[in-house]
Formats: sequence, structure tokens, C-alpha cells
Amino acid sequence: MGMQGNGSFEATRWTLVQRVKEANKEEAREALNVLCAMYWRPLYAFARGYGRSMEDAEDVVQGFLAKGIEKALFSAADQEKGKMRTFLLTAFKRYLRDEYVKESALKRGDGKVDTMDVAAEEARWADTDAADPTVSFDKRWAIIVVESAKEQLEKKYENEGKLELFEALSASLMGELDEGYQEVADRLGISLSAVKVGVHRLRKRYGEMLRAEIIGTIGEGEDPDQELRYLIGILSD
Repeated sequence: MGMQGNGSFEATRWTLVQRVKEANKEEAREALNVLCAMYWRPLYAFARGYGRSMEDAEDVVQGFLAKGIEKALFSAADQEKGKMRTFLLTAFKRYLRDEYVKESALKRGDGKVDTMDVAAEEARWADTDAADPTVSFDKRWAIIVVESAKEQLEKKYENEGKLELFEALSASLMGELDEGYQEVADRLGISLSAVKVGVHRLRKRYGEMLRAEIIGTIGEGEDPDQELRYLIGILSD
């Protein structure tokens, strides 16, 4: 069965990581491509948050992911060791440091690195002011989780033959419906109570989808509800 690379897929992130580690070469490469496509945006947001230009940020993210493919980046990921977003950001910071070391050596022209320059760069990365790029990374990560859960929910309603109902009620996932409940009921030809029940059920299923998405990225034994609260909170800031 093929996998999708548009931010929505049947397997959890950790299932995909296991495929990278254990599946045959074709399936492993397909799983890796899905993971890379999925997490490009948070990495790009992080790079931009450190003041890199759009072009430079694109280059450094593509370089990191290309190296990740070559060096089997995700084969080092382990659900027992914690969240995937923490693993990925730590690996990206390490890559940025290595690239800075290379650039610094090239600028000096003697192949040597000024350790004080590297220390200053690392200190800048550790700065946690209001413009902390880690927040940008986490926000993009949260958006991916929300988008993926909504896409999975839409697929579920479509498979049940209820896509029209989903489209009519989906605005309730972010707040209230654009139309009044009675207007929706009249347009769909259903009762007012059916609309109210539909909204309640849609929100409940969406919460379940969000939680499932979270479980697919956190480490064993970690609290999915705590992670969900964090990601929802960071989107609300």
C-alpha cells in the first residue's frame, strides 16, 4: 500500500520510522520521503527564525534532509527516547553547527575554526527571547498536527458518505459555524437537532484524531494530553 506525502497518511510517524529502519529498500525510501516532506516546514521556520534569508533557509533545510536521507537520519530516531520533534530539532541544530564550522573554516582560508566564533553562534542559538526560533518550529509542527488530523477526519466522513455534512460543519472545529444551525439544517434537509448532534460528534472525533496524531509523535510513556495542550497553547499565542 502506498503512502501519501502531503501531510496526511495512514501510518503514524513512528510506524514510518520503523519502515525506514526495517522495511525493504523501496518502502523505506517511500517512508523517508513522507517524513521529509512532512517536516520541511518546521525546519524552514526555524532556519528563518535565526535570520537566514528565504533562499539560504531553503538550502540549509534541503541540505539537512538530503544528508538525512544519505545518512539514514530517521534510523536513529527511537520512540523510547522521547518526542520526534525534539529529536528532529536537536539533529537540525547539530547540522547547523557543523555547517557553521565549515563556513567559518572556509572564511578563514586556513581550514581552522575560531572556537570563540562557534561558541558565540551556539550562545545565539540558546537565546530564548520572544523571537525564539524554537517557538516558530513548534508552531509549524502544531499546524502540521492540526492539518493532518483534519484531513484524516475529512477522509473518514468521505468514506462514510458524509462529506457534505463534514463540509457544512467543519467550521465548528475552529469556533462557531459561519451560518446559523437552522440555516445549515434547512440547506442539508435535516433537523436542527441533527445539526447539533453532528457538531458535537464532529468535535469529539476531531479531538480523537488530534490525540492519535500526538501519540504518533511522542515517546513511550509520555502524556499525549500534555503535548496536545502545549501545541494548542502555542498556536493560541
